This record gives sequence, structure tokens and C-alpha cells, in this order.
Amino acid sequence: MKKPMIIIIVLLSFFSGVLILRSIKGFFPLPVGIRHFVNSMIGHKDLYKPIVMDRFLFSEKNFSKTYSLNPTYLDIYEIGFSIDNSGIESTYKFKGKLKVEFFWKDKFLFDGVITSWDSAVYAKGDMTRYKQISLYKFDIPLQKKYIKDINIRLTVLEPDGELKMFSDLINLYIAVSASP
Repeated sequence: MKKPMIIIIVLLSFFSGVLILRSIKGFFPLPVGIRHFVNSMIGHKDLYKPIVMDRFLFSEKNFSKTYSLNPTYLDIYEIGFSIDNSGIESTYKFKGKLKVEFFWKDKFLFDGVITSWDSAVYAKGDMTRYKQISLYKFDIPLQKKYIKDINIRLTVLEPDGELKMFSDLINLYIAVSASP
């Protein structure tokens, strides 16, 4: 190949890489589903690492906590819970009712009500138990513009009595969703 052609190929490759990187980091408005696909394909080691992990009392009426989010990736996130040790029976159905409220700085953005679980992950090597239950999914950026200074308040409207016996083993998590 001639030298000008090599220079053009290198420059095109460089600019393509910059465009892809800027799209992933949110400088160009790409649909979050495409970002989720790209993030999954790149295989970031910390992609599914929770940005929030905390004990939460799903079995106590009116229990409420507010969490400040510091998202690492622009992607689809989920709110859920994991159960330490052996997990929970795969016949489990969420019977509680939670309210989730989203804030940017101190400004209320929107809310939702959780009355059932969205998806579950089986315990390793045991298809009769779940180790993780996903309750709610949302996109970051919120409403296509809010990326930083996001807070989420979770409130138990109706407790899930079945989770009472797991109260010392349950961890609420917020992380990039493994399933879009």
C-alpha cells in the first residue's frame, strides 16, 4: 500500500475509535440499549459490580432509605436483592409493595411502584434456588439527561413477610442489569 492510503486508514481507525468511546461515555446520544450491547461486548471487568450494596428491610412496613448513585456506565440498571448463603427457593414470588422515587439533586423526577420481581438468577449449581432477584429496571441517563447527582429513595409500602426470615442475609443492590 502507498503511504497516503496507510495514513488515511490509520486516521479513520483513530476517529472511529474516538467516536465509539465518546458514544459509550455519553457525549453522543445513543440509545441506552445500544450502549448496553456495546458495554457487554467490550467486557468491562466491573460492568456488573453494584454501585449500591446495602442491607434493606423488605419486611418492615414504611422502612425507607435514600441512596446516592454514582454510576460508572451509561446503561440499563436494576434494583434488586441478593441473599447470602444458599439463596431462596425458586418457587418464591415477591409479595410486597415498594415505592421507588428518583431525584436529581433535590428535585423530584419520577417514581414507580414495585409489586413483583422482574427476573432472577439461579444459585450456582442449584436450579432450585435463586441467589439474586431483580425488581426494577431503569436507564442512566435518567430521562435522557440526568447522569450525576441522582438519588433513589426506596420505601416499603407493603412488607414481604416471606423475606422476614432472611432479613440478616438480604442485600439490596443497584447495578448494571445483566439482561436488558
